[in-house]
Amino acid sequence: MPGPAPEGEGAYPPAPWRFRGQLWVGVLPARHRLHVPADLRPLGSPSRLVVGLVRYREGTLRYDELAFGPLVRRGRRAGLLIDRIWVSDATSVRGGRGIWDLPKELAEFAWTDRSVRVTDRDGPVAELAFRPGRLRLPPVPLPLPGFSGSAGRRLFIPGRLVGALRRETVEVVSWSERLPALADTTARLSVAVRPFRMTVPGPVRC
Repeated sequence: MPGPAPEGEGAYPPAPWRFRGQLWVGVLPARHRLHVPADLRPLGSPSRLVVGLVRYREGTLRYDELAFGPLVRRGRRAGLLIDRIWVSDATSVRGGRGIWDLPKELAEFAWTDRSVRVTDRDGPVAELAFRPGRLRLPPVPLPLPGFSGSAGRRLFIPGRLVGALRRETVEVVSWSERLPALADTTARLSVAVRPFRMTVPGPVRC
């Protein structure tokens, strides 16, 4: 369950939210099986942790985001179970919790050309680094599905984007003990989508 929202104005934009920006996704091996609620089933290895890092540069709101969780399925639907998620904007926290029941938390994002360090009120969360590759594909439409909520009121988020896929390596420089322990600090599969155009519609109740 998401915690209390940050203090301040309670208003936030209604869904859908639309953005332009940059996205990195990496699949990291966890040391142990990741927790999957009983109403969902693991999709693939239960010890694969998907980490997503986004810079929303234009659109409904402008902010940075770090999210992770396991890949899961429920019936014919499949996507990322958004287990933990940090953002740099309080309005995004309120909207994420109010519209999609996402457990968003506030954090600071410190960027360099090829790395980012994320810190929340409890201290460092993670530092990630990127190594660009040469492969770049033309812009293509891609699904971006996810699950939120809890058993009994599970929500499915049918996100989608259009963007240019790039082969980039994602590495973990530092990783909080609050997060699932990793078996390796280099993503076994990782890509960047930059630039992208993204639409995040309202959720569908499962």
